[in-house]
Amino acid sequence: MSATGQQFLRFAAVGGIGFVVDAVALYLLVEMGGAPLLMRLFSFALAVSVTWALNRAWTFGRTGRRPRTEYAAYVSVQTVGVAINYAVYALVLSMLTPSPAHAVFALACGSAVALVGNFIGARTLVYRDARG
Repeated sequence: MSATGQQFLRFAAVGGIGFVVDAVALYLLVEMGGAPLLMRLFSFALAVSVTWALNRAWTFGRTGRRPRTEYAAYVSVQTVGVAINYAVYALVLSMLTPSPAHAVFALACGSAVALVGNFIGARTLVYRDARG
């Protein structure tokens, strides 16, 4: 398998972990009475921090930039991906009755749609100079 293929599989695995973090946080926040659309912003903030750390350590390696600078670049790229993810999330959620389980289902739909774009952005804009 090519290096890019291996990176994509690692990125997808890390994304799976990020999805679990995102989904559990979202479920709990909605279960506690939070509005699903608003709570998605909080669960994303937690998940993006987890995926940055894992992608930096395992998928791509370190770029040589200060961690704060690299994190800001990663969040910027992932924010574009989450905009797509969020649009799909909101669309799917609008077709369902509000519940924690439906919020997680909508999140899964959005995450699947945004996966490839997030990978390309991370690989080419954040980690292009990584030493992994």
